[in-house]
Amino acid sequence: MSGTKPKRALAGTLILAATILATGCTTIPKDQGRSDIQSIVDEKIGAGGLELPTLDTGIGMSEEETTRLLAFPLSLKDAERIALYRNPQVRSKLANVGLREADFAQAGRLRNPGFSFSRFSSQDYEATTLFDIGGLLLMPLRRKVAARELDIATYRAASDVINHVASSRRAWIEAVAEAHKTRLMEQALESLEAANELIRQMTAIGHSSRREAAQSELALVEFRAMLSRQRVEETNRREALIRQLGLYGSDASLLTLPERLESLPGEQVDYKEVAKSAVANRIDVEVARETIEALATNLKLTKASPFLNVLELGPVLERSEGETERGFEIELVLPLFDWGGIKNERARITYLQAVADAEYTAITAASEAREALNAYRRAWDVANVYEERVLPLQDYINEQELLRYNGMLISVFDLLANARRALNTRIEAVDRLRDYWLADNRLRQVLITGGGIPVSLGAALASAPDDAAAGH
Repeated sequence: MSGTKPKRALAGTLILAATILATGCTTIPKDQGRSDIQSIVDEKIGAGGLELPTLDTGIGMSEEETTRLLAFPLSLKDAERIALYRNPQVRSKLANVGLREADFAQAGRLRNPGFSFSRFSSQDYEATTLFDIGGLLLMPLRRKVAARELDIATYRAASDVINHVASSRRAWIEAVAEAHKTRLMEQALESLEAANELIRQMTAIGHSSRREAAQSELALVEFRAMLSRQRVEETNRREALIRQLGLYGSDASLLTLPERLESLPGEQVDYKEVAKSAVANRIDVEVARETIEALATNLKLTKASPFLNVLELGPVLERSEGETERGFEIELVLPLFDWGGIKNERARITYLQAVADAEYTAITAASEAREALNAYRRAWDVANVYEERVLPLQDYINEQELLRYNGMLISVFDLLANARRALNTRIEAVDRLRDYWLADNRLRQVLITGGGIPVSLGAALASAPDDAAAGH
């Protein structure tokens, strides 16, 4: 095997090897898939200035900008921005896409060629170089599988970002509501302490009994205990918000919140065909579709692998007895004992399982959308009852009770009892407004990503006055 033909064969082999190497030269995008995630987030919730952080720069918001935002009561929009830029969990989720980008790039590269050299005497030897031809033939399918997995990772990362923003909104809503309730109770405590001091003076001059003084003191002690529990709850919600924002050190101590939640909108948002919208647009439904397509491609790859998984081709150079011979060597693993039937069946069952999971995901999306819409509507109804009926009625009762007290028609204990009822009513109103904004937040989340914590309105419905509810 000498002369022109072997030389041409060797040259052809070298050209083939160069082509294989060129085909395998794929790289990872510099932004690790960040721009693709940003596009999905902007499509689902609108741009709104929520730009994703980068992995390389660490914190996505400077200390100076964070301090500037924390110098004023933190708005909901600013809370979303800080939570997105400062919380390291977001960057950790984004890193998953970078990993899948690396897998996709790796799927476009072949295994390194193998080289063997054998020497038999001072002049006799054999040299072989083998290239992974099977990997080259399977590369299109492998890249399709890796591309699908990359798409799935991108959608999941976008879903994680949107859920993180929704969780941040929830934490902000709850923290503001609890701080408002604490202030209401602190104001009530001042009135209760003044009334208790008045009863002490009346007891000292004989205008009130010691029993009444003891009752007043007991009520004051119990209320202080309630306020202590409320302050613990406020601190818990504040710290939950701090964790969600990713604040640390002095930034955490700088956090201040608005005095109250935004007022109830004049009317409900008119959501139409929420079940259909959820199935068509939710990210987890899209991920289920992508998973099915990825597994379908993987099933084709699994069927082809037993024949092409180990197929190597390369030139051979052999020198023996002073003569040099050139040729080719092909190495192929014969599937004599394992034709891949078990792997094929496993891949097929995995595919069918994904189809069933996708069907249930769509069912769940539609159901959660209807559930969230119903909770949203009921939360608006209850909050509107308190705003339009309960609070005005309680204000009227407060005025009448004060007039009766000034006219000496009721005792200070009756006035204090009404004050306690009025405080409970205002706290309930804060809770019902909080429930509305939480229900609004969850409905938006359910229509995009799913998940979220359902809003329970059982206590609200049970505590709503019958006459107020009837008036609505």
